[in-house]
Amino acid sequence: MPVLSTPSDPADRLLGARIVLLARELDDEVAAETCARLLLLAAEDPRRDVTLYLLSPGGSPVAAMAVHDTIRTLGVDVVTVAAGSIAGPVPFLVAAGTPGKRYALPHAALLPSAWDAAGQVRGAHPGDVRVRADHLAHRRAEIDALTERYCGAALPDEARSRWLNAAEAVTFGLADHIRGSDS
Repeated sequence: MPVLSTPSDPADRLLGARIVLLARELDDEVAAETCARLLLLAAEDPRRDVTLYLLSPGGSPVAAMAVHDTIRTLGVDVVTVAAGSIAGPVPFLVAAGTPGKRYALPHAALLPSAWDAAGQVRGAHPGDVRVRADHLAHRRAEIDALTERYCGAALPDEARSRWLNAAEAVTFGLADHIRGSDS
């Protein structure tokens, strides 16, 4: 039986598949919502795994501990999946999943934060800026390589210097067809 009879948004619809999506900055409100969804699924069927997808730029260590404690006390296995770039205390939540059921998608990037003595994420010193810039440059290189693979050739500079319309996207191999066109 689905968790919600008339799911209104994709995150609610995922509950029927026992998937919880944490895809915003982790604050107390997001932690409460995430914990509630996890608790609901564990109560609904205490024998089936729950999957927690994590796609969050980071957030509050206090909120992360609430989610952590919920994961660790549910009584069901929690599959954790890192998707995209996650930072701060969010990589810690991937590690909090059930051993053997903790995953990172192929292009996931995890940046566990360094904490100071007061429990705050260390600020933007030059090393932090460099780490983030290097990460973005690496991501861009990955995207360029994959685009070349999917398109069959590198995109010319002309295609990278302006917005392309749908027909140009087909010409450059970014798309195969224009949906809904008569051509």
